Amino acid sequence: MDRIDCGPASAVFDFTEDGMVDARFSGLVVPANGGTLSGLLLSASAERGAAGVLCSVEKALIALPPIDPRHYAYVPPALRSVPVAVVVHPEQLGVYEEIVQAAATSGTIRRAFLSRELAQEWLREQARALVANRVWRPRGRRSSP
Repeated sequence: MDRIDCGPASAVFDFTEDGMVDARFSGLVVPANGGTLSGLLLSASAERGAAGVLCSVEKALIALPPIDPRHYAYVPPALRSVPVAVVVHPEQLGVYEEIVQAAATSGTIRRAFLSRELAQEWLREQARALVANRVWRPRGRRSSP
């Protein structure tokens, strides 16, 4: 199990048999560390070829202002297609729904779930779709408008 510490927040994570990252956030996630911690986790995941990231924030306190698409500047364009499923408590869902909307506008794939099982299912579907799209549309080839 790996660990990333970022101020008062941290993420512990491991790689599952199906090529996903299973991460758990804890501590206090605020504007000063939220993007940095997420970016470090995403980079570590991509370096090891993860097909997606499953994050649980069940033991974290989230204190973020309203998020807009500029928030996702920490995600390099090459990593925007890595899907991230976030499992939250019902009380956190409103915050994460705003985050997911901002992510979609920025071209980053995120979705919030109340159930770990639903999050895993969605993540597997996204990973399969991304692989199928890579096979169907070779790199470097652009589609016409």
